[in-house]
Amino acid sequence: MSPSATPTDDLTEPSSPSPSTPEPAPSSAFVAPKGSVPAELVGEWDGDGTSVRFDKIRFSSGGDVSLIYNNGLVLEGSAVAEGTSMTLYVPIGPIAYDYWAIEEFDAGYGYTFENLMLDGVSYVRQIGGS
Repeated sequence: MSPSATPTDDLTEPSSPSPSTPEPAPSSAFVAPKGSVPAELVGEWDGDGTSVRFDKIRFSSGGDVSLIYNNGLVLEGSAVAEGTSMTLYVPIGPIAYDYWAIEEFDAGYGYTFENLMLDGVSYVRQIGGS
């Protein structure tokens, strides 16, 4: 370095992007794929709030899904059912189930329920009785 040079003389200004350089795209928000579920899944299913993953699961006829936790957190996305497997696409990542099924059962006294099994975890809804 020469005696008359200052330490900042060797630094160059960073180049600013030219007007033709595209700006980087902002990080994209979660976008779920188009959902598709059979009519028998549509509606709200209740878990027991403790041993199940979600307190409630709600499926819409358009394939949307809402996962409702007992702490009030709600995750919304889509559900894709293919045969006996299903994937829920929510912001925390896809949740895959190898097997789902619905079984109807009579609880007596005129009350009828359906039981949704997702890989062995049970969710229930009332379909008959008052």
